[in-house]
Amino acid sequence: MTSVMEKARDVVAKVGELPPIPSVIMESMKLLNDPSSTVKKIQEQILLDQSLTAFILKVANSALYGLRKEVTTITYAINLMGYNTTRSILTAYLSKNLYTSKGNKLIQAVLWKHSISSAVFGKKIAEHLKRVNSEEAFIASLLHDIGKGVLLKNKTDEFEQVVQMIYNDNMTSIDAERAVIGFTHVELGFLLMNNWRFSESIVETVIYHHNAQEYSGENLLVPIVGLANKLSHACDYSFDKNIGEMVELKILNLSDADLDDIKKRAVQEIETYLEIF
Repeated sequence: MTSVMEKARDVVAKVGELPPIPSVIMESMKLLNDPSSTVKKIQEQILLDQSLTAFILKVANSALYGLRKEVTTITYAINLMGYNTTRSILTAYLSKNLYTSKGNKLIQAVLWKHSISSAVFGKKIAEHLKRVNSEEAFIASLLHDIGKGVLLKNKTDEFEQVVQMIYNDNMTSIDAERAVIGFTHVELGFLLMNNWRFSESIVETVIYHHNAQEYSGENLLVPIVGLANKLSHACDYSFDKNIGEMVELKILNLSDADLDDIKKRAVQEIETYLEIF
């Protein structure tokens, strides 16, 4: 982690200003994290943003819930999804807005596809293990590549060159980013997660999602996110086809049969999310 922190100090000057969390999402997150908050107070905050309101209602009315009666209020949506899932949906909204703010539309679409597919894989791994909160795994996996969104927004031409190198020359994203830009999405993700005040457990997943074998702590989200990332690559939800060895299977004590079951349960949900978003 120290080397990432050291590299990150120089990144902001090179890449430009990091995007802030919109105030409505930030305040909504605070309320969702407070057990004493009422659904009414959360609804009042979310209703301040029409696009966010529409997004949440779209999710609540999707095939994920299969309701016969239309969800027309944020109160109903929050009660239906629960605070944890609502927090995940807010994070997804925040993440997608960053990925789609600038640059080539195809690159935007594939980055988002990788993000949401990783999130679902992370959630399904956590559900299988039954030792980690599945919504926390969803959020951590969703955000693991968030630095790429900043690169696409602030270093558009350079990042499009990076994608060409990944796709045409079979380079890893890390190697291509270092070659073209001089630093990687890992350092940027570390900075952004700190600026957005996400928990240390999620920051660790951003730092180690390419090298879980080097992590010596006890945060199970690290190997979960690393494996979710590799499953997304393996299932073609990414430009990058360099999967590498799935060392996370041994760390998490998962078998090939477990992996097949996780993939089977995840794919349909991923396709549903991609239709929604």
